[in-house]
Amino acid sequence: MTHAHSSEDGPAQEARKGLAATISGKVKEVTGALLGNDSLAAEGQLQQAEAAARKDAGAKDAIASAEASEAAGVLAAEGAAAQRQRVAVEQAAARQVEEVERRGLQAEAAALAEAERLELTRKAEAEAKAQSQLDRVAEQARQERAEADRREREAGERFAREQASATAAEQAALRARADADAIAARADLTTD
Repeated sequence: MTHAHSSEDGPAQEARKGLAATISGKVKEVTGALLGNDSLAAEGQLQQAEAAARKDAGAKDAIASAEASEAAGVLAAEGAAAQRQRVAVEQAAARQVEEVERRGLQAEAAALAEAERLELTRKAEAEAKAQSQLDRVAEQARQERAEADRREREAGERFAREQASATAAEQAALRARADADAIAARADLTTD
């Protein structure tokens, strides 16, 4: 049984759900052990395992989100710094070009334009590298989320199978008791 995480489920709500599932599973396990009901004990263990898997998935999701957010912040800061530097370079270059043109030194103006072009190229390469790092972090976060979802799905499927098995075992036990009661009743009638 998979659970979709809604945007209304915060970390505290998820923690409460996980604690409730763990406690409920422990109660089932202990009750099953005390009553000698192995299927109830197994169901309790599975419910605890599912709660642990959900907790692990939530932690990995939070880490992946924090890493992606941090990478986005770094990229934004580097982009803003690059933009400020680009503006400063463009303004300085513009002032120098005006001075060079005023003195009629075309060769110096070409050299300044080339320097500006090289600076802008370096900035573009730095931005591309930062974007590549952000993409890698985002892909890693996506893979970790997918793995956490897969584990949660598997735990839910195991829980559903064990629950169905426990239900079938309980129904078989009820039928066996009913058959035994019917045989005992017939035996009482024949001895009377």
